[in-house]
Amino acid sequence: MLGGLSRSLKESGRSVDSDPQGAFCFQAKPGDYNIQVSLPDAEVKAGLALQPQVLEVSLLDRPLTDLLFTQFMASVSGKVYCLASCDDVSVTLQPVSRQGDRRTVALSGRSDVLSFSFDDVLPGKYKVGIPHEEWCWKQKSMEVEVLDSDVMGVEFRQIGFILRCSLSHAIILEFFQDGSKPENVGVYNLSKGVNRFCLSKPGVYKVTPRSCHQFEQDFYTYDTSAPSILTLTAVRHHMTGLITTDKLLDVTVTIKSSIESEPALVLGPLRSLEEQRQEQQLQEIQLRRQERERRAAGDEGGAKDDSPPIQEKADDLIGPFHYEFSYWARAGERVTVTPSSKELLFYPPEVEATITGDSCPGRLVDIIGRAGLFLEGSVSPALEGVEISITERGASAPLITVATNDVGAYSVGPLHSDRSYDISARKEGFVLSPAEGTRGDFKAFALAGVTFKIRSEDGQPLSGVLLSLSGGQFRSNLLTQDTGLLTFNNLSPGQYYFKPMMKEFRFEPASQMITVEEGQNLSIDITGIKTAYSCYGAVQSLSGDAERDVAVEAVGQGDCSLYSEDTLTDEDGQFRLRGLLPGCKYLIQLRAEGNDHIERALPKHRAIEVGNSDIEGVNIIAFRQINQFDLSGNIVTSPEHLPTLSTYMLMLYSTLPRSQYDYTLPQVSFSTAGHHKHVTLTFNPTRKVPDQDVAQGSYIALPFTLLLLLAAYNHEKVIPMLLQLVNRIQGVRSMSQASADGAALDEAKRQNKRQKARRT
Repeated sequence: MLGGLSRSLKESGRSVDSDPQGAFCFQAKPGDYNIQVSLPDAEVKAGLALQPQVLEVSLLDRPLTDLLFTQFMASVSGKVYCLASCDDVSVTLQPVSRQGDRRTVALSGRSDVLSFSFDDVLPGKYKVGIPHEEWCWKQKSMEVEVLDSDVMGVEFRQIGFILRCSLSHAIILEFFQDGSKPENVGVYNLSKGVNRFCLSKPGVYKVTPRSCHQFEQDFYTYDTSAPSILTLTAVRHHMTGLITTDKLLDVTVTIKSSIESEPALVLGPLRSLEEQRQEQQLQEIQLRRQERERRAAGDEGGAKDDSPPIQEKADDLIGPFHYEFSYWARAGERVTVTPSSKELLFYPPEVEATITGDSCPGRLVDIIGRAGLFLEGSVSPALEGVEISITERGASAPLITVATNDVGAYSVGPLHSDRSYDISARKEGFVLSPAEGTRGDFKAFALAGVTFKIRSEDGQPLSGVLLSLSGGQFRSNLLTQDTGLLTFNNLSPGQYYFKPMMKEFRFEPASQMITVEEGQNLSIDITGIKTAYSCYGAVQSLSGDAERDVAVEAVGQGDCSLYSEDTLTDEDGQFRLRGLLPGCKYLIQLRAEGNDHIERALPKHRAIEVGNSDIEGVNIIAFRQINQFDLSGNIVTSPEHLPTLSTYMLMLYSTLPRSQYDYTLPQVSFSTAGHHKHVTLTFNPTRKVPDQDVAQGSYIALPFTLLLLLAAYNHEKVIPMLLQLVNRIQGVRSMSQASADGAALDEAKRQNKRQKARRT
């Protein structure tokens, strides 16, 4: 009975509405009938359905009162298949047309297969899903439609476990599950960012990134039972370089980083790609030969193979040769790559590269290596330690400096073959000259040395002896020091002339020619014999201060009047007069010439007589010239006027002619207050510039010329008249100058009187 529902029922083309309780009733003739309920469209869309859809009845001779239509409710059921335990899995049922009516069934149990069922499901379309995000499913959701029967057999099959990883760079990710049978290995190409992929079996995986980027760990582990996001951050990036050479030689690469904490990396000696390929070919040839020998040993009982053995040969090493190297650099790191070799030069000699961007850096360095030039030679006879300097043609400083080995040979390189070089050799104590016909070879000649020992008669070293040594192109003049020794090294073989010289001494030998052989070291003794003596003294001022640079002389007396010596005092006022002959008398005095600043000396001179020793303590007092002038005077007046005299006048006077100069005579007044007064008078005369009138000069030039000619003709009369005229003009000028100076003095007195008047 459909209570509370208003429905239309059809019977034999007739229809009747049910009452509010869902009951219906109608009359019909006996017979067979199909009774069907017709529902409004809105209720059908809402999922309302009745069962049965059609009721077949037979009406005979009594009423039918048990006809019943009921609402249809279905069930949706199925199974979940898991790779391991299905614990904590849930299934959802969501009507397609009604988004808010979602039902969830939670499954429990440790079985790998669990069943689920949704009861009392109205007819309609539904979406059945499994919201387990950590697992991979064959179908994560599916649509079913409930019509007039239950929906069964819905299946969800797990096919793996989700692995989520966050990558800083695009990489190839390789995973491996140890202990799984069969081996579970997989490779994924992943992009930068968050990636998701499926692992087919449960367990612990070893995840290894394969890329030109190096990560914080060489490999990572992932457990499917504890899912999480795997984060891989690259810390280094793989850069490569290539060096191409024309010869197969040793090549080493040094890589320096801009990061201070990174040590310099030295790679090498590197092996060329051609060498590696040849080595691989040789290994393959060896394996094939062993395989043939093995087969031949197994076929000994069969027919004999008389064919010649197969001859295989690896490819020859033919240039150019390529050397590859690599380096793991940090992002933003700047690296400097410097190749080196014993016989190669590189172009460029070094390369800088900076790691930027997210993509693989790849090959950032390309360098060409070429065989360099080697300069070799030797020194004859064999001489070790000779300094060989290689200088590029036109350069001021040597490029390379090396020393010869124990057999006198050297080798320098590699050098740039397209440049010219100069080779020089030197060694202390030797003369090295280039050998004829052989570039880079030298001939060595050992230099000689001479040592002079200069002593007095009593065996004491003599200092201050000037020794002159000359020979060939050699010239030297040296003074002995306190040891009395002089050594001349690096002398070429040959003849030399020496002569010692010092005042007051004669030497034995006085001079001599000596012969010096190659590599010889001579020692020559020289004795100095005293022949004259010195006088020591000092020149001082009266106050005891030293007088420096004062000329002092010793003047011989009597039979020695032809002899004299002179000298200058040093900064301490001391002097030494050398070369005074024994038995002679001398006057020690200040020279008249050269002592302009000295007015007189006390005593004027000192008399000495030279014996067989030096004379000391000859002191002289010098008085300097006085370079200042003191002015003093008296004021003569009546005593009653003395109190009125307090201010004085000082005026400067000049002899400059006023006809040629313009100037003002300065004057100053001062009082006698205090103990001292300093005044400054400024005098700045200016020369007069004569006026020139070009036009007037042109008019008077001719008359003036005629007058000069007339005066020259009558010079006997004109010259006395001119002299008389000049004397008169000078007299007039002197009177005018005196009157002008008197006027200035009168003006100064008037000003002085005005000042006194103002003070009183």
